Amino acid sequence: MQTFKTFFKISKKHLPSCILYLGIYVVIMILLSFLAQDSNDSQFQASSLDIGIIDCDESKASHALTDYLDEIHTIVPLENDGEVIQDSLFYRKVSYVLTIPKGFEKELLDGNSKNLIQTSKRKDSASGYFLDEQVDQYLKTMRLYLCSGDSITDAAKHTADSAKDIEKVTSLSFEKDHSSSDNLYYYFQYMPYILILLLTISLAPILIIFRKKDIENRMDCAPVSPTSKGLALSMGCALYCLAVWGFFIIIGRIVYGADMFSKNGLLCILNSFVFLLFTLALTLLVSTFSPNTNVLNMIANVVGLGMSFLCGIFVPQSILSDNLLQVSPFLPAYWYVRITNMFGSYSAEPFSMNFYWKAIGIQLLFFVAIFAIYLVANKQHKSGQIFVPLNKIFSAESNKLP
Repeated sequence: MQTFKTFFKISKKHLPSCILYLGIYVVIMILLSFLAQDSNDSQFQASSLDIGIIDCDESKASHALTDYLDEIHTIVPLENDGEVIQDSLFYRKVSYVLTIPKGFEKELLDGNSKNLIQTSKRKDSASGYFLDEQVDQYLKTMRLYLCSGDSITDAAKHTADSAKDIEKVTSLSFEKDHSSSDNLYYYFQYMPYILILLLTISLAPILIIFRKKDIENRMDCAPVSPTSKGLALSMGCALYCLAVWGFFIIIGRIVYGADMFSKNGLLCILNSFVFLLFTLALTLLVSTFSPNTNVLNMIANVVGLGMSFLCGIFVPQSILSDNLLQVSPFLPAYWYVRITNMFGSYSAEPFSMNFYWKAIGIQLLFFVAIFAIYLVANKQHKSGQIFVPLNKIFSAESNKLP
């Protein structure tokens, strides 16, 4: 009982930093979830851009293309000068510059599809690529009408009419069914990073104090059996982790209401709890090396950020390279993210209960493996073998840090 009380007395010293991380995480996650909802509502809104058109052909076809773009966007007059074009793009006077070369109409009538136009755009803006798609669709449609025997004038008219027919887009809304899933997706998506960071930085120092040689010797002299001491520390770690995890669940219940305990919400909660077990085992393993605060922060950030970028927490798995995705399954966060992806409408991951339990089981295997390594490391630590040199390495490296 005395060991249990001492555990929480020490934990009070790390309470401010723990609360700071918790507060920052909760605020960011709530903002992300609601911002994602707003972006989902406006994803089909068209935008009018400032563009420049340099018509060197001055033909019926080039005038038709110019008139079409003029109806959608705002055309800014520009000189046909490379330096002027570059300056206009750099200072954001225009988002896109379309140059129609001489012979454009002739090439279009001949059926050529390559190098019909020239474009200039900022590489850091998506609007230029959006305009490329608009112009490309217009030219493809016009080419179809020309191939069917229409004249330039008739093809331009029919193409403009076709564009008007598809200008308005009707968006089907499934907000009632999916808004809560999207919010929960963002709330749980980043949780592995903060769990690794919080437990490593705040829980590991408490365990390291109990591993100090002098304190261990004094506790061995006390009328407390090693079993009782180990049980008290285990209960302390379990309650500490449950308190951190429970805080996130309570905040989620306050912010998202009954959605937090819907079917999808409960599945996400179970997924986060299983990852909590792995994080606890990892924290116990790190504590056996008894690193100081600087090294502990380094380990927390390297492991947390490494898993976040490799497993799809910060960067969606859908855009990760194939080579990277061959390595990611060897990390538990990958399977955690695969589960959360099933509850977000922005992911192509289909929902499957069979795969859900498979991913949960793999995370549990990671927990068992890391916990088994911890038991071996803890035994070696007590006997003073193997891990003593590693502890000295950690101490030597930490002394070099500023």
